[in-house]
Amino acid sequence: MKKETTCDKFPPSPGAQAAARRVFVVVFDRFQLLDAAGPAQAFATSNEEAGLIAPTAPFYEIRLISSAGGAVASSSGITLLTQPLPSIADLAQATVIVAGGPGIDAAARDERLLHLLAQSASHAARVCSVCTGTFALAACGLLDGKEAVTHWRHLKRFAEAYPTVKIHGDSIFVKSGSLYSSAGVTAGIDLCLNLIEEDRGRPHALAVAKRLVVYIKRPGGQLQFSSELLAQTAESRQFDALIRQVKQNPAQSWSVEELAAFVSMSARSFHRQFVLEMGVTPSQFISATRLEKACMLIESTQSSLKAVARTAGLGNEANMKNLFLKRLGVTPSDYLERFRATKDAA
Repeated sequence: MKKETTCDKFPPSPGAQAAARRVFVVVFDRFQLLDAAGPAQAFATSNEEAGLIAPTAPFYEIRLISSAGGAVASSSGITLLTQPLPSIADLAQATVIVAGGPGIDAAARDERLLHLLAQSASHAARVCSVCTGTFALAACGLLDGKEAVTHWRHLKRFAEAYPTVKIHGDSIFVKSGSLYSSAGVTAGIDLCLNLIEEDRGRPHALAVAKRLVVYIKRPGGQLQFSSELLAQTAESRQFDALIRQVKQNPAQSWSVEELAAFVSMSARSFHRQFVLEMGVTPSQFISATRLEKACMLIESTQSSLKAVARTAGLGNEANMKNLFLKRLGVTPSDYLERFRATKDAA
């Protein structure tokens, strides 16, 4: 019987290059620990998984780097030892991954770091970001005219700071040529599993995901993890009272005429002014508010899905399911399973 080798079970995908095996994870003062540790562990697990089948040199060489090298403190207080920024030669066909964290604004003004990232675009095989690390890629111009994503809490701030970037609010990760960006925190692991699949094939990436006990491709997007974002609206003194009233009574019919009457405007003028100030149509706002209410009820009560749909103003479970799938990419049942607190929870 032929002895199974690593290449027999996990053949590299077509076009995978050996030189792309070097991985640089970029950190800075007050980076978020999991933004760096998650990707590093995904690549390390890939090395370990292959080694279980047949002893082999590590496929990935993982280096933690920072602008000055040496000890760098994460936002959790844990300090990691880093290497200095690599040379141009070391960047050749490498994968560069920028972590996010509370210190990203200062990092995005670090000229040495921005210079490295700018050079990485033409020398490295892939340049990636995790969470708010996207701000660093944007700061050196790499994302101009490109598509990207960042943590849901920072989507509005990012869009205002970098209007030339096409931001994808609900994506877990986005690929735009050789540039990759991922949503908040654990999404960096999702991204790296995709990179591992590109390099080593799906069977190997699936084996890595199983060892990490994560989805190789999680269902839905990042908005499922934030009911706060779903009905987020711009500040508007003119419509503040109306917004509060709708959020307190989402099950009311709320036609455009009823909304307009609440603020003593004609339906046509109200619709035009609402879109101008809020950035969404009245119907989109009502839909988002009801979805937010449904998420809150599922998370914090023991109500049945039928009762949730009725209380949130969605009518019935079928309507609620369609809205959840459209906006979150998951069913209400999936959402309940992931986020409902049990009665005996601490």
